[in-house]
Amino acid sequence: MPAKQPKTEQMRAFAKDSHDGPIVMLNLLKFRETADYQPDDPEYGESISGEAAYDRYGRELMTFASDDMGVETLYAGDAERFMIGQGDWDRVLLVRYPSREHMLKMLSDPRYTKAHRHRDAGLLHQDLIETRPEG
Repeated sequence: MPAKQPKTEQMRAFAKDSHDGPIVMLNLLKFRETADYQPDDPEYGESISGEAAYDRYGRELMTFASDDMGVETLYAGDAERFMIGQGDWDRVLLVRYPSREHMLKMLSDPRYTKAHRHRDAGLLHQDLIETRPEG
């Protein structure tokens, strides 16, 4: 089922998980054709793609998340075709966090809240899968 935000029970389970090592989040992203900024957003009325709005989100996050929290984008690439299975994704993104606590800290940072409007404006839906690197 398409979603943009985790359900309360998903977020609760994530926060309570005892794994304290690194995690890598696999993001499967589907963008809006045109960004949908809200009337209170400074960008309201701009005619840009959803992808461009989401890219703003990513740039704003990395201005603080990489240095302050150790967040690292491992891979970002456009989805070209399915060799097995099917779907309708625009981009694949792998983001490494030193721990789930680092991700939770980022999500509660006021700079994240400020940048989040670009995510909401640009993203139609996504799948977000937590992985744990081996080793």
